[in-house]
Amino acid sequence: MKPILKWMPLMLCSSLALSGCGLFQDGYYYDRNAEYQTAEMAKPLELPASRNQVRYQDSMPVPQADSDFSTPDAVDDAPRPQPLASGQSDEQPYAELRQAGSEHWLLVDAAPASVWPRLQGFAVDHGVNPTAINAASGRIETAQGSVSLRQGLRSGTSEVRCDIGGSAQCLSSIKAYLDSNHTADSGVSLAAQPLDQSERVKLRNRGGNWELDLALDGERAWSELYYQLQNGFDKNRLTVTDQNRSAGQFFIDYLPLDADDGGWFSWFGSDPQPSHYRLQLDSNAGNSVVTVAGADGQPIEPAAARELLDAIASTLR
Repeated sequence: MKPILKWMPLMLCSSLALSGCGLFQDGYYYDRNAEYQTAEMAKPLELPASRNQVRYQDSMPVPQADSDFSTPDAVDDAPRPQPLASGQSDEQPYAELRQAGSEHWLLVDAAPASVWPRLQGFAVDHGVNPTAINAASGRIETAQGSVSLRQGLRSGTSEVRCDIGGSAQCLSSIKAYLDSNHTADSGVSLAAQPLDQSERVKLRNRGGNWELDLALDGERAWSELYYQLQNGFDKNRLTVTDQNRSAGQFFIDYLPLDADDGGWFSWFGSDPQPSHYRLQLDSNAGNSVVTVAGADGQPIEPAAARELLDAIASTLR
């Protein structure tokens, strides 16, 4: 009976092929693509008000979404999930001095909860006498000024600012300390974990138009966007052809990700050609918005705008 049992999953998969069963190595899996696309909202489970509030809670609470989701009538595949942030990477230095206009800060390739203990270690080792320490807000106050910590624009990164004396000299000292101590196990601060929760890059649909919201002022937003457009993409997929800083505009050539599959072009032996777009950056106070149009300023299809802005958001997160 063992040989028969061994092939039963494969036979079952063959008989249910039309039902969405797919082969996976020497077993099988159930393809839920169609179910995700046709899923409908269901009423939440209602428990009696007399229940024990401690014993019965949401084990996996889902936060309220800040952006609207829309899907075209026909979707071939469910969208791929965003890759998880891996923290420190081999390509990015652990601590890097950054500047935009007159603003200076230190970009650290680690989450704030793990950077906070090291900032406290810097204060102790350098004889800084704090007058107040607040892990939840990420601030170390001294008689001479303050050192502040917040989540970076990208998930799993941090930004350190220093107002003690000359900011550039202070940040250089912190950078040297972090570079020499980041491999040591300093632990993670539970009190500083709220700093990791802020979402500073959001893709929104407003009135049928897609836009990218950045929790950055105009100078920072332009600097970050320019850097990622130049370094965050394969040159065969996206290139910056022109820019107008005073108007807040980038002109780019962009090849959608699904164009790499060839499609009809592969039948005739020709390569897909990139589309020409204009990115518009508008800022107000500490927030900025990125929208996309054709190179001539004409509106483009919402699906194309969403695909491009989502690709840019992935490099910024």
